[in-house]
Amino acid sequence: MAAKREQLESLTLTDLEQVRVLADPLRMRIVEVLCRGERTTKQVAEELGEKPTKLYHHVEALEKVGLVRQTRTRRNRGTLERYYVTVARNFRADPRLFAGGARASKAATMQSIVTTILGSTGQELDRLAASGGAEAGLGEEAVLSYLAIDADPETIARLQRRLSRLLADIQKLTDDPATPRRDARRYRLTLAFFPLDRFDDTSDT
Repeated sequence: MAAKREQLESLTLTDLEQVRVLADPLRMRIVEVLCRGERTTKQVAEELGEKPTKLYHHVEALEKVGLVRQTRTRRNRGTLERYYVTVARNFRADPRLFAGGARASKAATMQSIVTTILGSTGQELDRLAASGGAEAGLGEEAVLSYLAIDADPETIARLQRRLSRLLADIQKLTDDPATPRRDARRYRLTLAFFPLDRFDDTSDT
């Protein structure tokens, strides 16, 4: 019997096709559910409020590019149930995927990712506000910020390192098995840190 494979803590995507497949709102939601543990497609559909038939080809696409894997099968009333889990708890795209040639294709993929992530965040905030904003935690617990930062490359590099460390610390804290889970509540953290214009190192003479 094959040894059970554990989920990786984090996986950096170096294949543009993996990023393309993931850049879909429904697939992102499927991955989010499967990051938390193995499920059948039917169980994922129940959590997401979708029909299982709508999810099958999405799960197959995620499996095909290696983002999810089948963990086991089980017979249930004459049908074969397949359980899936993500190969890692967290994914990030290698920035080098979007540099260099084939710019139109890579730009389109990046735009899809941005639209998916920010669009999903906006929808979640809309639902939270509609359900009773302040009472649901939007007023006191949510942190919303929109900044424009003017800084030299050295300072920006320091900020990038600090943000990376912060994200790593947050992930370790929330993944710690010693952390009480009985009254756990789910939060969304969406971070976008990007240049608003190109850096010009030429100086006036």
